[in-house]
Amino acid sequence: MLGLRQKLFLAFGGLFILLVLVAGLSMAIINNVSSTFEKIFHENLETIHACQEMRQAAEEMDQLLGVSLWENAPVDSEQAGRMARTFEEFLRFQQGNITVPGEKELTDSLSAAWSGFKGTYFRILTSKASLAERRVLYRREVMVPFRSLEGLTRRIADLNAANIISENGQVRAQAASARRSFVVILISGGLLTLLLLFVTGKLVLHPIRSLLLSAQEIERGNLDLSLEVRSSDELGQLAAAFNAMVLRLREFRRTDRAKLALSQRATQMAINSLPDAVAVFGIDGTVEMSNAPAQTLFGIKPGTRADGLGMDWLRDLFVQVSRDVKPVSPASYASAVQVFRDGEERFFLPHAIPILEEHRQFYGVTVVLADVTELRRLDESKSDLLSTVSHELKTRLTSVRMAVHLLMDEKVGDLNGRQAELLMAAREDAEHLHRIIEGLMDIGRIRSGNLKMEMRNVRAEELVLHSVEGIGHGFQEKGLHLETEVPPDLPDVQADPARVHLILGNLLSNALKYTNAGGNVKVTAEADGDFVRFHVADTGSGIPTADLPKVFERFYRGAHDKETGGAGLGLAIAKEVVEAHGGTIAVESKVGEGSVFSFTLRRAGNGDPGKTEISEREKT
Repeated sequence: MLGLRQKLFLAFGGLFILLVLVAGLSMAIINNVSSTFEKIFHENLETIHACQEMRQAAEEMDQLLGVSLWENAPVDSEQAGRMARTFEEFLRFQQGNITVPGEKELTDSLSAAWSGFKGTYFRILTSKASLAERRVLYRREVMVPFRSLEGLTRRIADLNAANIISENGQVRAQAASARRSFVVILISGGLLTLLLLFVTGKLVLHPIRSLLLSAQEIERGNLDLSLEVRSSDELGQLAAAFNAMVLRLREFRRTDRAKLALSQRATQMAINSLPDAVAVFGIDGTVEMSNAPAQTLFGIKPGTRADGLGMDWLRDLFVQVSRDVKPVSPASYASAVQVFRDGEERFFLPHAIPILEEHRQFYGVTVVLADVTELRRLDESKSDLLSTVSHELKTRLTSVRMAVHLLMDEKVGDLNGRQAELLMAAREDAEHLHRIIEGLMDIGRIRSGNLKMEMRNVRAEELVLHSVEGIGHGFQEKGLHLETEVPPDLPDVQADPARVHLILGNLLSNALKYTNAGGNVKVTAEADGDFVRFHVADTGSGIPTADLPKVFERFYRGAHDKETGGAGLGLAIAKEVVEAHGGTIAVESKVGEGSVFSFTLRRAGNGDPGKTEISEREKT
């Protein structure tokens, strides 16, 4: 039984041999035709050239003699002898290059005519006879041989030219014969090629095509097929291996389906047991799996799409995680999704986590909606309690401050030194408590949506310069270098100037507090897309990395705050005010190198925004 290699060699070896035969025959025919034509052309062309040279030599000799006889001019015998030698040289060449029938007789006649012409020519040339006698002798014995020389050389040349044309016909005949041979070889080669292609297709291509069609069926999921093994060569072995592979795939499919069904049931049971709403989205946004809370509360059912459920927050969440391939968590309870179920108001915080395989290939998104209804109510209760307590404390504290003020002014009697010191300490503590209470009330007003802000278009440079002017003397007293860098062509921002001064003032106060004498503080601003970003950078003590996520929390105080007695509300208020403007605030810091606080404000739009009340919905 022939193997695949032998079949291919048999199929294409004949084509190779045919190509070799055609190439050899073509070269032989071309070389034969070329050499024949080249020889004929060369010999006849040389004869034509010799005849032309002989005729020209004879004409020049005749002209020399004519000038001597009719113009009575001296004859250059040396030139005449040179022309005679030239004629005889080409005559000898012609006598040895006779190739055409009849050419020898003409050449012999030419030789005899030359002998007669030459003898009479030089006799007249050297004769002492009179000029008239030499002229008669020239007409009688020179002109006739000269014309004979001309005629014979022309006839010999014409004979060779005619032979060239005749031989060209022979060459054409050989070319026509070669063409016929080529046609026969090509037809034979074409028939042999068709035969070989048929044999190759039956022995090689047909089994390969069967394998290709079977592979395409497997790609479509059809594993219920089997190839017929017709030979024991490599293709037959490949078909047998293919059948074995399909059999194993069928076994794997049955096993994998059972495992997958078990895994899906276990996964579905696991997420159904969770109190939170859970949904798994595929890479195209289609819901692959969801538990009962997700289906009943949000309508997130398997087969639906994130962009077809009518929930923009869910669509945006999926798009963000798919784009960034990073988990997304809510910043605060303000991001909670409100749902009414059986007349009850409930709140859920959405968390989204990308599904990645071991090579970080993105496969989908898991969305978890945590029920934070009770936590939100507790937070609201805490805020309400804090606001109520702050209000009550502020009322009582106002009376205490007024009483201390009256005592300090000695409106109700004189004070001794000890009493004045005690009242001074009481006034400082009262003022400290007043600032804390005001901060708490500001946060409460912002979160409740009752904080009214005078929004208008204002220059970024104006905001920075006004804030720096109010605190610049403190930097001078401590020996700090305060610098501002705000490009004058920055776009205006939409903000409440008084609230922005509060933000910058708080950041500058912290920089002043935590930067040692001789340090630097720099305030800058730059365009950042649809926002303008402000920076306050210092070379102070810096903030530990572990404390950075907490610096904007209420009542958080670092080590320096505990030493200086800070209440831990300044940065929390700054964060609330920035977010009420629709911006963000951030911090970067390294211990011993300093800190950089930054926040953004929106660019001013067209028209005058006027007075705006920031509500809870706008803030979130």
